[in-house]
Amino acid sequence: MILFSVIPSPFLTGGIQIHSYEMVFGFGRGAIIGFLFTAGQNWTKKVLAKEGYLALLFGLWFLGRFGFLASPYLSYLALTADLYLDLLVLFYLGPPLFAKGQEHNRVVVITYFLLFLLHILTAFSFLNIFPEEWSLHFIHLSLFVILQFVILIGGRIMPFFSSAAIPGSNPKRFLKLESIIRYGGFLFIVIEACTYWLPMIAPFAGLFCLAFGMLNYSRWLFWEPWKSKNVPILWILHFGYFWLCSGFLAYGLSHLGFFPTSSAFHIFTVGGIGVFIYGMITRVSLGHTGRPIKASRSIILGYILINLAVIARVFLPLINKYKEAYLFSSIFWIIAFLIFAIKYSKILISPRTFSNS
Repeated sequence: MILFSVIPSPFLTGGIQIHSYEMVFGFGRGAIIGFLFTAGQNWTKKVLAKEGYLALLFGLWFLGRFGFLASPYLSYLALTADLYLDLLVLFYLGPPLFAKGQEHNRVVVITYFLLFLLHILTAFSFLNIFPEEWSLHFIHLSLFVILQFVILIGGRIMPFFSSAAIPGSNPKRFLKLESIIRYGGFLFIVIEACTYWLPMIAPFAGLFCLAFGMLNYSRWLFWEPWKSKNVPILWILHFGYFWLCSGFLAYGLSHLGFFPTSSAFHIFTVGGIGVFIYGMITRVSLGHTGRPIKASRSIILGYILINLAVIARVFLPLINKYKEAYLFSSIFWIIAFLIFAIKYSKILISPRTFSNS
């Protein structure tokens, strides 16, 4: 409504910065925190946070969504709450995931700590402690950290989910390839951090992205995604990872001047992150409440709509249909998540069932 001038903007800073900040630190980070506190309990066999502590985490996240409003006091309070949330997440997750026997999970805490540092740098830019124009760069780097979470978590769950859901499936994991992709994701973030201040290395960054995208395509193909065609709750995750792989190719081409940077970013965000998160929340909300892991017809419609949101936002601008891209992608996105909210609210506030499904 702000974009189409239906209502005036209540924000102190530009629309692109607000949109980017909220999608990264509101939507993306919110989903990651929810996942980590859910999966972390399975990893450690311990309750990491419950009841009042979870309410506190949610309250801080919710208050953080009121940042950058015309009231500076509310904005500062919201930004402080948003940063304090990161500290509490690290406080609750750090010790159990750094304990003996959890060595393979330490990378998760390290990755979240990197997100926290970039969050601080973003806040400092908004507060003009650093130049304000740096804020979008730090948000983009934070976005790449969220992509790293998708790379890390996707590598763990996709072969397992495929094996469990598809008879005769034989997804492959190659330890050397997994290691290259894991550390390559961190190297990608470092290269992108440098490229902003050293634009002469953009061609190298572009070639690295192209190579890294091909490595991720190889990984995805070893998971045998075509075998999930009759299991919607699985193929949606494969679609999400496909968009992530495609994002690296598109972003590499953008560094080389052959593809619009905005469209490349939205392959990453609406596709690689949005589609993957949508697939995850529709699946784990069933599995962790003891319900059969099967997508309903309305959720399958949500899967189609969120992929249409990617197509609209990425490809309509290529034919100069910018307003149409914003309008249709947002409509598809909103309806998809509205379907999720309607279908899953009762599941998530009801007692867990004790089905063996």
